[in-house]
Amino acid sequence: MKERTLMNTKTTRKLSALGLIAALSLTGCAQGSISGGADTGSDSNAGSGLAKATIGLFPSSAVGAIQLGINKGYFEEEGIDLEMLLGQGSAAQLPSLTSGSLEFMLASPTTPLVATTKGLDVKIVSGYAKNRPDIIEDSVAVLVGPKSDIKRAKDLEGKTVSINALGSIGDIGIREAISLDGGDPNKVNFVQLGLNEVAAQLESGEIDAGMAGPPFLQQIVADGGVVISDFIKESKLGGAELVIVSSGALTEEDPELVDGFTAALDKTLTYAEAHQDEVRALLPEVLGTSEAAAEKTDFIEWNADLDKDALNQFADLMKEYGLVEERPDIDQTVWSK
Repeated sequence: MKERTLMNTKTTRKLSALGLIAALSLTGCAQGSISGGADTGSDSNAGSGLAKATIGLFPSSAVGAIQLGINKGYFEEEGIDLEMLLGQGSAAQLPSLTSGSLEFMLASPTTPLVATTKGLDVKIVSGYAKNRPDIIEDSVAVLVGPKSDIKRAKDLEGKTVSINALGSIGDIGIREAISLDGGDPNKVNFVQLGLNEVAAQLESGEIDAGMAGPPFLQQIVADGGVVISDFIKESKLGGAELVIVSSGALTEEDPELVDGFTAALDKTLTYAEAHQDEVRALLPEVLGTSEAAAEKTDFIEWNADLDKDALNQFADLMKEYGLVEERPDIDQTVWSK
């Protein structure tokens, strides 16, 4: 495997993909990085022969699951020194992925599917998480404040609703939920906001409703907020809610690194799914959430398997709601080993 240099978040880069991202209306910026293991510094593996790799994440319980895998040594077992880089959303980190500053990225399937229709060479290399249809608070949902008169998806007509990235799962999923509830999906005003920022914006009245997920969703509910749409379940997108993306160049040039990463990820997600309390214990450290909120957090189902039926539902809704002019080709976007 090729050794790669970790991203320096203090360095400003001119990325050729930025023009394309502007055309996609995908914007944002990185917010910080978390070093590899819990007990070691980011330079601890220098000279060890481990291949350095960085995964882009957004603030969510996913950070705790990946940190657990790092702490358990699953990535080192596959010869990888993994660092996590936190940003507002996958769309914001896409230029870093295509430029080679990031090796991997957690994303809603909408990000790689839109990118491929615009000519970017990116690949979905693994599944990551599926929605639990019997639990509302395991995943992202639409919430309102305690005094809101919004009671259901249809009531979002004419309202300002935050989603973590424009052109994301929230964009198509919430529109579909509004449509299924008898409303007009074209009358909602979306604004981009990090999942960890929703509570404050609901309280200030800057937004009428917001998309949030664990553990931030639990904090909003604890303060009197209400879930008014479990839009992932309603729009039938839960089978492939989150995926792992890499660049086409990396899958061709260093398939051993990609294969090792996906093997370590599979171990990580299998362990995290069976030991959820260990992930909860990490949330205050990696996300700054309260211990009380962390203890009450329900998690999405961590699973590395890819559900192509769900990916096809994404492609259908993306075409229906105008995110793309041509329906994305799922087979072209999914990495074939």
